Amino acid sequence: MVFSESWKGVTILKQKRMHKRQMMICLAVLAVLSFMTFHILFKDHSPESLYEVFSGADWRFVGLGAACMAVYLICEAESIRTLMGAFQTKVPFLRSAGYSFADFYFSAITPSATGGQPMQLYYMTRDGFGFAQSSFSLLTLAAVYQLMVLVYGVVMVILKYPYVQSQGRLIKWLLVFGIAVNGLCSLGILLVILKRALVERIAMTGISIAVKLRIIKDRRKLERKAEHLIDEYSRGGECFRKYPQVFVKVMILTAFRLTALFLIPYFACLALGIGGVEPLEFLAVQAILSLAVTAVPLPGSVGASEGSFMILYSGMVAADHLFPMMMLSRGISFYGFLAVSGAATLVLQFWNAGKHRKTEVQT
Repeated sequence: MVFSESWKGVTILKQKRMHKRQMMICLAVLAVLSFMTFHILFKDHSPESLYEVFSGADWRFVGLGAACMAVYLICEAESIRTLMGAFQTKVPFLRSAGYSFADFYFSAITPSATGGQPMQLYYMTRDGFGFAQSSFSLLTLAAVYQLMVLVYGVVMVILKYPYVQSQGRLIKWLLVFGIAVNGLCSLGILLVILKRALVERIAMTGISIAVKLRIIKDRRKLERKAEHLIDEYSRGGECFRKYPQVFVKVMILTAFRLTALFLIPYFACLALGIGGVEPLEFLAVQAILSLAVTAVPLPGSVGASEGSFMILYSGMVAADHLFPMMMLSRGISFYGFLAVSGAATLVLQFWNAGKHRKTEVQT
């Protein structure tokens, strides 16, 4: 796959610069949002009462919840290996798992999860993997993930339509927003991959309009950038038209990945001794919740996730159990895993295997 070396160098340099200052700002925003969220949530709940509930939890089910996060990570790591394998490029599993940890960590601390994949790409190119193959693989993974979140969520909205109708206006608007953003992003990425000529016309028309409205000044620079990106991803699309089984495998892995993530509140319920719950009900509500909050432009969707969780589960779980269940569930799926992924990313940052390795080619 041909790719401009100058463009590659510029892009990697920009990714390297997305470090100290931006990370500190994002972490500070995440800390403030977390503090505000917990301050509001703990207004009617004392830490002592929460500790009392957690001390009686069945840690076997907490372990199963943590195992779900492990499945989530493994499925993403295997998806990266599968996509890179389509380019005859072998990625060691532990290295791929490190990229998955980095994705979770940087996605969690940046608005709308925008920092995860640029940092994955930085680490992959740093380790000697081809820029074009890596960037296309990550873009495809993002497209499949958004598409599966959309499909999973829309199917559950249809199956649970009376339940959705019973929710307040805020949840309904979040759902509409989530469907629109995920749908447009998925469509845009797939069009770039599969319909080059159409995307080129749309991109150039958009640039022309932006120039006339004086939104941008350097037209040629933006046109060159658009041409490079479109060329890169359309060439990669040829690979997946040739090997459709790769795309199918990644979709299956992503479905398992989402199912594992959506089951965590169910195991949190069982850990706290809450009976009369069905796993399919939790899958449905979590799919709807994920669709509603994934596009919210807050680091880790902090605040939006907790608030929507309390609203959506209020009809399924008794009020005195709702808050501890939410805290345990989010502790496993976000706050706890954020700490783990942060530590793993730190290891990845300094783990160069002695040198920046070159791509291994499968025989």
